[in-house]
Amino acid sequence: MPFLTLSQAPHLLPVVARWYFDTWGHRVTGWTLEDEQQRLEVFLHDNELPVLLMATHNDAPIAAAQLKFHERTERPERLHWLGGVFVCPAYRGHALASELIRELMRKAYGYGVREVFLQTEHDDGGLYAPLGWERLEQQTHRTGVAVRIMRRALPLSGSAPAAAPGDRPASPW
Repeated sequence: MPFLTLSQAPHLLPVVARWYFDTWGHRVTGWTLEDEQQRLEVFLHDNELPVLLMATHNDAPIAAAQLKFHERTERPERLHWLGGVFVCPAYRGHALASELIRELMRKAYGYGVREVFLQTEHDDGGLYAPLGWERLEQQTHRTGVAVRIMRRALPLSGSAPAAAPGDRPASPW
């Protein structure tokens, strides 16, 4: 499954913005699709954080996820966040979200990130718990929805497993 960053395919920004608005953005009073598109413009750069990663099939986007800064402002020491994990309904149930998350964690590791947080509406951790995310506190999102905060520690520099020659790098993710 090919992965692209939004900066590699900026023409797909309206598609991703529509996914996000229809899934979450419509819950925010006064928020518009145009606001969502403008919010995603921060991902239109290369080789630095934040990053929006997309999976594609036949050159069409089918899933997306973000590694970004400060999802929640009440804990400013929690700098890096996973968010916006979305898979088109026709592609769900095939571990695509897990693959996107693993790839984003590899990218995070490459940028020197050592811990990543997320918020999920699934109190049991949903798809994140089996991927090594630990449950932290429960909070209320600004839209009134209960969310579980989770954390994933990444390995220290130099401690990622090495790959055999010709193999895809082994991953602690």
